Amino acid sequence: MKKLLLSLSALVILGLPKLSAQIIPNLGFETWSTNVIAPSAMDPNTGNGSSGWWDFNLDNSALLGSSPITVFRGTTKPAPLAGSYYAQIVSDSMTPTTYAALAGYGFAYPQTNGLMLLAYINVNISMLTATIKTGIPCNNQLKSFAFNYQYLPNGTDTCSCTIGMYHFYPTLGKRVLIGGAVWKNNSKTTTWTPISMNINYDSTNVLPDTVLIVFSACTLYPGQSPKRHDTLDIDQGSVVLGINNVASEEAKVAVYPNPANSQVTLAVTNHVQASHIEVFDITGKIVGLYTMTNNKITINTTQYSTGLYLYKMYDNTGTQLNVGKFSVVK
Repeated sequence: MKKLLLSLSALVILGLPKLSAQIIPNLGFETWSTNVIAPSAMDPNTGNGSSGWWDFNLDNSALLGSSPITVFRGTTKPAPLAGSYYAQIVSDSMTPTTYAALAGYGFAYPQTNGLMLLAYINVNISMLTATIKTGIPCNNQLKSFAFNYQYLPNGTDTCSCTIGMYHFYPTLGKRVLIGGAVWKNNSKTTTWTPISMNINYDSTNVLPDTVLIVFSACTLYPGQSPKRHDTLDIDQGSVVLGINNVASEEAKVAVYPNPANSQVTLAVTNHVQASHIEVFDITGKIVGLYTMTNNKITINTTQYSTGLYLYKMYDNTGTQLNVGKFSVVK
């Protein structure tokens, strides 16, 4: 447990992943996975060992103090919001056991919080260790970030979204904040409302290598008291791209048989290392999430309807490597 708690301190130290081209994943919050050490919780990402939207739901594990779950998969939303799910953040207090342990390693957030942020998490249960890095790779100078939200504070409180764009300077030996944006709201909002945040930079000549986005259902500001049970709903995120760097090498993929009947195989034919794929139907709904082994996956399509399907392939940092399609004919 001590090793795992020590690794969690990376959340506030801002340990960041290696740089590579990256589009922010799961902006529609349609992909969810069961938390590897807190199986009563779900997280809006592709699971342990991936980059994406993470939270403090792992603290619900008895190993980390049995704190309340704070991010949930919402299922009821009106048109024109697309898809089946959204992210619901509900602020709550960590148990004294969790908070005391994390505070001992420099934990910087209030004991009462409700957070969802871009990060990479990989928990080794057998060794009771974890690799946790805030932010995900991004070498595009993003122009703006938009999303839809609802907010129900428990009394008077403030929800927020903060964006940080970082660049690593070898001469300094660290990453430095080069751009960002902040949005705050303290009003009850009972209908889905669109927000767009323009991202400002110190210089147009410096490209980032990392983006960190943090949503909070309650205040994170000194001198203010965060409330329990504030609820912030988030859905339909999008980004406008700006100046970008050279993209990561694309995976070359063989798809066979195509069209498929009972199964289809996707195999990477160059040296790029792939981790997993998402499969979507023609409406954009995700119909499958698959882990690749040795750069190859065979998908059972017997439950797929006749039609066209889109796949997106990623490496183990969440970087998109390839987009393609295949057909199923029965």
